[in-house]
Amino acid sequence: MEEAAYVDYMGRWLCKNCFIEFYEKKLKNTVLKYGMFGSRDLIGVAVSGGKDSMSMLRALSRIFPDLEIKAIHINLGIGEYSRDSERVVRELCDELGVEAIIYDLKEREGFSLPDLMKTTYRKRICGACGIIRRYLLNRIAWESEVKILATGHTLDDTVELLFELYLNGRIEEIVRVKPVLEGGDKLVKKVKPLIELTDQENKYYADFTETPYSELECPLVRGSRMLRRKELISRIEKEIPGFKHTLYKSHVKRFLPKLEELVEKPELKACRNCGMPTIGDLCSYCKLVSRALEVAKG
Repeated sequence: MEEAAYVDYMGRWLCKNCFIEFYEKKLKNTVLKYGMFGSRDLIGVAVSGGKDSMSMLRALSRIFPDLEIKAIHINLGIGEYSRDSERVVRELCDELGVEAIIYDLKEREGFSLPDLMKTTYRKRICGACGIIRRYLLNRIAWESEVKILATGHTLDDTVELLFELYLNGRIEEIVRVKPVLEGGDKLVKKVKPLIELTDQENKYYADFTETPYSELECPLVRGSRMLRRKELISRIEKEIPGFKHTLYKSHVKRFLPKLEELVEKPELKACRNCGMPTIGDLCSYCKLVSRALEVAKG
């Protein structure tokens, strides 16, 4: 294991202990700056089992020792990848004394993510996974009386998403890319404590603090456009150090306030099938489930 971390946008090496201090201070400042939650609140923490969300869970438990945390993990039924992810989530939750809510998609909903590879969703499986995770994390948190949900979206995730949305002019979605999304009827408040931390910083922190995480790559994500965009952005970052931070800050401070004045918030109503908030009569999740169950039942 490396005993020092190179923070590229700073152009500096930090020793192990200095980096851990730097990482935790940066995460704490992000939480406080955007008013994500109080130090004694009850929050849900979405944990996939990867380095980012596992680092977040470890760091939040250290920075805010009085915070009441419920870790929420969705087992998507992707063979060894999902089994390993659930294993490390249980391991870290046991170590930290955090309640773990494990939701088995196949057992509870009757289908697994691989079932969607036999439908039209196969060409956009990452998008389908996002629909499932967003819907279930919100519903599980709401049903567990958790009003604030922390997700492990990093700076890299955010910049990749902004890159795609701005490129395609999807303004209605752009205005939702922010550190905090306030809740509403059956919608919990969503916060992103890692939004100013990079993927590499999370890996350093996980390794330095000996935080367990799954190193397996999701077999369904290979060759995805999302990964190709991340690779392109990383190449830009090498040529223009600090590019990711600059784009993110320009979005939050300059573009977002103007765009929010132009875009009206959509009027939400109850999905006719599940009752959860949606724009149309039937939510995206229920549409997806109907196709998935057809395949799962043969």
